[in-house]
Amino acid sequence: MRPKAFFKLADVMRNHGFLKDTKHLQVEEQLAMFLCIVGHKTKNRVIRTEFIRSGETVSRYFNKILQAMNGLRDRYMKQAPNEILPEIVNNPNYFPYFKDCIGMIDGTHIDAMLPSNLVARFRGRKGVTQNVLAACTPNKLFTYVLAGWEGAANDYRILQDALSRPQPYGLRVYDGKYYLCDAGYTTMPGFISPYRGVRYHLKEQIGRTPRNSRELFNLRHSSLRSKIESTFGTLKNRFKILSAKPNYPFPTQVDIVLACTILHNFIAIEDPQDDILNENVLIDEENDDVTNEDDSSVVDFTQSRTQREERDARNEWKDLRDQIAWAMWVDYCAKYKDGDTTEIGL
Repeated sequence: MRPKAFFKLADVMRNHGFLKDTKHLQVEEQLAMFLCIVGHKTKNRVIRTEFIRSGETVSRYFNKILQAMNGLRDRYMKQAPNEILPEIVNNPNYFPYFKDCIGMIDGTHIDAMLPSNLVARFRGRKGVTQNVLAACTPNKLFTYVLAGWEGAANDYRILQDALSRPQPYGLRVYDGKYYLCDAGYTTMPGFISPYRGVRYHLKEQIGRTPRNSRELFNLRHSSLRSKIESTFGTLKNRFKILSAKPNYPFPTQVDIVLACTILHNFIAIEDPQDDILNENVLIDEENDDVTNEDDSSVVDFTQSRTQREERDARNEWKDLRDQIAWAMWVDYCAKYKDGDTTEIGL
């Protein structure tokens, strides 16, 4: 991070009692050692040499700061607000169609080191990893992160776990609001995925004109949902430790992921002009004073429903997706096709 953000972080840590100056190390030096490790995947022995500290000192303060980062979570990672996002309001491709969208969700894989008896559980298509579920807003702020799941776990299963947790530990979904998700999930209350069997990814849309409402919907859905892929790319581009197979106990590896997402949000809020933050890095696969809305409208996913109720609820949200797609198509045709709403290729 840039100097301004670094000294702001030191002030926050010191003023709120998360870290204290010691006889031998000031807060700034403690943070510098920690950031060198997570930002550049620097080994303990290198930090020992550069900071002229013992290996035990480096390790002790690394773990101390890792725990201190949890103190910043409530301050710099707030769940999505129950309001229209400015990035949607100000873009005619998204508004008013996605006016009830409060963010995007997706999963990403982080390399993991585990004992031999656990490797098989965590081995998936991308090797031995932990699968991390995250939600973010279009301005690259994480609003929810659930780390620690096995790399072989299905994304939808992890989402179910996030929804089943009581508040404030579970993913918050407001009544009538929704997250955009990819085809690895399903359209259901609070979540809208793209149409299956229709071109979706932006690279598939290059040089093509939408021929029907479903293609247009998928194009704009992909454009907005790609914000979370860019956020993951920025996160991994800044914190090299996330691709370094860190040799720490697994619970510590989980804490490292959470600490990096909190630091990402800190930089996005305190230094929005940061160079790495403004790079559009894609990977394959607000304001801290703003308070969340009243929880009375939060959907309770912990209540069990019958299969028929589940099916009816999903069909209702698929109908909503159709309505959004048709409204997009009508406006698109009025602007570019002289009002001809004939659909091709369905």
